[in-house]
Amino acid sequence: LMIRRPPRSTPSNSSAASDVYKRQKNCASTIQRVLAAVDEGLARFFPTRKSLIVVSDGFSTDGTRELAAEVSTRAGKLVLTQRGGPGKGVGVRTILQVAEEKQARAIALVDGDLLSLKPDWVRLLLQPILGGAELVVPLYLRHPHDGVITNHVVYPLVNVLFGLGVRQPIGGEFALSGKLAGRLLEDPLFPDKFGIDIFITVVGAVEGGRVVEAALGVKEHESTKQYADPEALLVPMFHQVAGTLFRLVHHFRDHVKRVRKVQAVPRVGELPPFEPSPVPVDEGRLLLRFRSLVEERIAGKDTFLGPLAERVEQLSRMPLSSLEFPVSLWAEALYRAIGAFPRSPEDTLCVLEPLWQGRYLAFVRETKGLTVPEAESRICGQVSEFWKLRSLLEQLL
Repeated sequence: LMIRRPPRSTPSNSSAASDVYKRQKNCASTIQRVLAAVDEGLARFFPTRKSLIVVSDGFSTDGTRELAAEVSTRAGKLVLTQRGGPGKGVGVRTILQVAEEKQARAIALVDGDLLSLKPDWVRLLLQPILGGAELVVPLYLRHPHDGVITNHVVYPLVNVLFGLGVRQPIGGEFALSGKLAGRLLEDPLFPDKFGIDIFITVVGAVEGGRVVEAALGVKEHESTKQYADPEALLVPMFHQVAGTLFRLVHHFRDHVKRVRKVQAVPRVGELPPFEPSPVPVDEGRLLLRFRSLVEERIAGKDTFLGPLAERVEQLSRMPLSSLEFPVSLWAEALYRAIGAFPRSPEDTLCVLEPLWQGRYLAFVRETKGLTVPEAESRICGQVSEFWKLRSLLEQLL
């Protein structure tokens, strides 16, 4: 029974990305509360189980490791520096290696910067694994304008291409069996950075057996504070998550071609009956970035978009008041990007990046004034549009 914290890194050629890594690896303000909540959950819900809490520290500089070592726990505790370089995936690999060494039956992974972790999360994550499931994926109560990568990239693709009916495939908190942990460690696609969450979900869906969704409620964590500056955190995350997902689509292309429906998964727990807080969005800034990136990376260029490029250019010139970006256009662009990805990975993601931001901005505009359930219905409705164009991707794989 394990815990990990989120040491994250981003490309070394970006000063903003390097600054993000400095912020994300440091959890001094939260790590002791996280450890206390996990220890309470283990003691309350699994008092007869032998358990070990592992803190995988990502070279923090704010005393995170020392503060974690000071916490007194009823469960066993191991505080160590992750084995290898920086990166969230490296931290997870370290924990899975420890779990394998200890022959752990069940492993829970939670971020070290969580503000909303409750002891009951430990029960909801681990109980299904001890009952025979191979993977538990989280479900949180989130505002529709949050989850910028989840809602518009990962959610529709995981449902339509892998047939796994989970709402938040990269939620951050997971539980997995010892068997699945061993399978992940053997996989040559195991990522070092942000792509680790989608890697766990997809490999678990394809090869891991029974998947369960755990409704954990509201998630609050320190890294959300960096979402207001997309260049600093969300853009590097987009490149790493989308890149890993696209590699997995090609790696499991035979499985993808066999999928014919979305398979619903059982759920444990219930989401609380209240609406999440609104997420502020600087629409003017997003529009300017959308326009400048389309001009820089798409206009007059020979890209994988082909006939879609002219339409994207036209949309980028629209005023904010009438901006639109249809789901069908976005789905076709994503499928074309997946097809082109092996030939030129980074160039493909650089071209796709402004389209992702344009689609998100259009979604914010079209859901203004809607209730959270109404906006959520729009997000879920994307799946049918992605299904309609699925044959295009099958031709490109």
